Amino acid sequence: MSGFLLRQVKLSQPQLASLLQHQCRAEASTSSSATVVQNNPVVLDNRKPAPQIDADRMRMHPRIGNREIVGYGLKGKPEYFDLVMFPCPSIRWEADSPAIAELRKKEKGDWKQLSTAEKKQLYRSSFRQTFEEFTAPTGIWKWAIGWTLLSIAGATLAYDGWRRICYRFEGPDSMKDAKLKKQLEYHIAARQGPMTGLASKWDYETGTWKK
Repeated sequence: MSGFLLRQVKLSQPQLASLLQHQCRAEASTSSSATVVQNNPVVLDNRKPAPQIDADRMRMHPRIGNREIVGYGLKGKPEYFDLVMFPCPSIRWEADSPAIAELRKKEKGDWKQLSTAEKKQLYRSSFRQTFEEFTAPTGIWKWAIGWTLLSIAGATLAYDGWRRICYRFEGPDSMKDAKLKKQLEYHIAARQGPMTGLASKWDYETGTWKK
């Protein structure tokens, strides 16, 4: 039953769960100190208090490391985003190094004492990109159009190759030169297109094409 309650406390209140675990370990070690000394020569210092770990940091530590949580964020989670509609992420972009920590103390004073390079360093430690950088055109439309044209060209070449290799057959009889000549003679004899068509270009008196 105690194990079930401890699991429920871990899910609801992680900080309280860590304190309870520390207290249980302390009581268990003091009640059986003789057995611990006999079985294990390493004696732990149970007088050291349990570390105070923030719930969000304890849950998200593998992802954010020791970056500072500075706000609620987009969804209440310690995550970093570069978004125009939400310009204030919940955590800083970089972890605080000793140099940045000194600048954090210095920025609490008069900003006139900060150089331009120090201001840029402070900004880059909190944000990955400027508004100008993450709103600049990416040119992805060029990539999309290029790959679309390449796909069309590849499909055309594949179809042409398949037509030449796998779809080879003789043309119809009407496409032969003799048949085409007979068709032309028939159209001329039938006087088709006397104004602007074929018959208008044929001289019926001489039996030749008009010059």
